[in-house]
Amino acid sequence: MSYILFVGIDVSSKNNVICCLPEGDSTKPLSRFTVANDEPGVFALQERIVALMQKHHLTQIRFGLEATGPFSSHLARYLHSVLSFVPYDHSVYMFNPSLIKAFKKMHFLDAPKNDRVDAWFIAAKLRSGHLPRAFTWSETLAALQRLTRTRYHIVQTLTRETNFLLTNLFLKFSSYSSGPFGKKTSATSLAVIQEFASVEDIVNMSIEDLIAFVIESGKNRFDHPQEVAQALQKAARSSYRLPKAMADAVNLAMASNIRIIRSLQEQANSLKKAIEEHLATIPQTLTSVPGIATIFAAGLISEIGDIQRFPNQMSLAKYAGLAWTENQSGDFKGVESRLIKSGNRYLKYYFTEAAKSVQVHDTVFAQYYSLKKAEPAKYAEKRALALTARKLVRLVDYLLRSNRLYEPREVIRH
Repeated sequence: MSYILFVGIDVSSKNNVICCLPEGDSTKPLSRFTVANDEPGVFALQERIVALMQKHHLTQIRFGLEATGPFSSHLARYLHSVLSFVPYDHSVYMFNPSLIKAFKKMHFLDAPKNDRVDAWFIAAKLRSGHLPRAFTWSETLAALQRLTRTRYHIVQTLTRETNFLLTNLFLKFSSYSSGPFGKKTSATSLAVIQEFASVEDIVNMSIEDLIAFVIESGKNRFDHPQEVAQALQKAARSSYRLPKAMADAVNLAMASNIRIIRSLQEQANSLKKAIEEHLATIPQTLTSVPGIATIFAAGLISEIGDIQRFPNQMSLAKYAGLAWTENQSGDFKGVESRLIKSGNRYLKYYFTEAAKSVQVHDTVFAQYYSLKKAEPAKYAEKRALALTARKLVRLVDYLLRSNRLYEPREVIRH
């Protein structure tokens, strides 16, 4: 006798196509129907499923749908937290679309691609087992995740804009990299780039006026403004000169670039404040690790969610994309192994960025990073960082499970 109803849902922006399969090997659905991807449509889905459960005397429901970003987020939340299917037990599973595609190809090489077929294969995947972790939802973590993911996209955009700015900067001021500013997008550096139309303006400016400009634009933060001005003039003298038409075009392009960069920097600061406020309401111990500041802790917590979803730290590492493939057959074993291509890209980003910071502030991680970087291997620096991030996974997993503060090895030894 069957007890479980497997409900596969193919989600689109307008409609949800549903296929309901029973237990066993039957390929014939118990029901197929389509509802709108909105609140009335979800309530109609609830009524149809409850009626089906009563008709066939079933006891459990398993919902499955592909993770399609915003199109599936409302539906998954309603199925998990809003709709009631009492007295029936129900669970929700979100599949990576590539997993359904591989499952479909494994069974039928020439299966057609349409919503009805896709819904059937999602239900069949549910029935086959080997399921991912069941979907869970927390309002606090969902809000924090939206902020940290938005910051991620802003940082990526800011990086692209900065790189584009640097290409134009070399045309305008080819020796700028040898100048006094380590960070090319600092407020003073951007003021220099935008204020002077050409390197000749800097060269011809009196040293006194240039010092005054540095003091004003740097808000008197430079200890030795005269040295900054002299280094700037020296770099200007050794730079290439541009013809006027080209210089005007480069200046216009850079002015547009700088406006975008300043806007992105402002948005990043605004998001940082909001993230700090949200994180303050969540009990956590990750910020006790030297180098894991508020932003990194928030990014890690929002993507991990409930740590109990993961049976162990290896499962967490795989979810973060910080696991390595194996290439072995018979007596052959590949020397090189690569990071898996699957995993949560946001979690991988925050683990990697946090590892960069932690290896600077913590002696244990610093020694480990230096040791791995010194090993003779391809891409030694990237490899060392990935291994350090993998080491950090173990620490984060332990701190979240035990809810303890981080104790450096030096403290433990004393």
